[in-house]
Amino acid sequence: MDCHVHYSSPGGPDWIARFSDPLPEISMRAIDLAEASLRSGVTTARDVGAPQGVSTKLAHMARSGKINAPNIRAAGTWIAHRGTYVSFARHFGEAHELRDAIRMEIEAGAELIKVALSGWNEGARPKDAAEIPFSKKLLSVAVEEAHKAGFKIACHANDQASCRIAAGAGVDSLEHGMFLEQGDLEAMANNKTFLVPTMSVWDAMLYYAHAVDWPEARKKRAEDLKRGSRLAVIGAVRAGVQIALGTDAGGGAARHGRIAREAELMVECGLEPRDALMAATSSASKLIGEDERGTIEKGKIADLVLLDANPLENVGALRLIAAVFQGGRRVA
Repeated sequence: MDCHVHYSSPGGPDWIARFSDPLPEISMRAIDLAEASLRSGVTTARDVGAPQGVSTKLAHMARSGKINAPNIRAAGTWIAHRGTYVSFARHFGEAHELRDAIRMEIEAGAELIKVALSGWNEGARPKDAAEIPFSKKLLSVAVEEAHKAGFKIACHANDQASCRIAAGAGVDSLEHGMFLEQGDLEAMANNKTFLVPTMSVWDAMLYYAHAVDWPEARKKRAEDLKRGSRLAVIGAVRAGVQIALGTDAGGGAARHGRIAREAELMVECGLEPRDALMAATSSASKLIGEDERGTIEKGKIADLVLLDANPLENVGALRLIAAVFQGGRRVA
């Protein structure tokens, strides 16, 4: 299971621009990428943000059997404070607008809520405004509204201030979390908030930083993300924070179909191969809310990935796929 994907973008060095491609192109690409993801062994995924409702439509097509794709739990689009984040998010300014945004996503077919904490875009910050306008108070409103409707809420946070706000707010999952500190991790453990570390983000960024000769500032950003991310994951393990695997394929430079690399990065941070596998199976199923998947037991849905080597000995064996079964049917 991959708990953090964006099938509307292919990833790569210009991933952000791909979210602004024409809608027919995005829609057809999402189908192709979802099928590639399934072939790589991802039988269930959370698509945590797409422009113009692409992810929810994709999830419905997958569930109806119209396309070969993972079982997808989809957020509609990102919800962010006005003046921050990306232009194709659903923006709000006041608490009532935030509640309305969540209700509109649910009415549009979303199966979870995704909010994005982020600093102001360049030139958008009003005088004397807080660095992160999506405050803990507003995030608590979002958590309350989502949980009241029976929905889980995922929160994008990848700077120090956003991580601190998100860690103490009771969200179901904190996405990225590359600058979490000890107090933040303790709060997450107490709140039973999952960490979805998406280490493939900086891993892919470091590759493209050299492959396409990014400016030094972008190279430094990737190095900073790597350093903070590794420390956060190591700290999360020690603090007892639940970890679920997510690649952020499409939402960052990481490509789809490379879930094995995320597991390898987890092991490099000190997780045992068994724990990395659980982050992609039983722990992931708990976060996603797929109780009938995630473990091999009588009566559960037969989603299985057969490998040509033992991933408990070397987690890189996840690359050696012999067959993929979804619901007992061979799909790759």
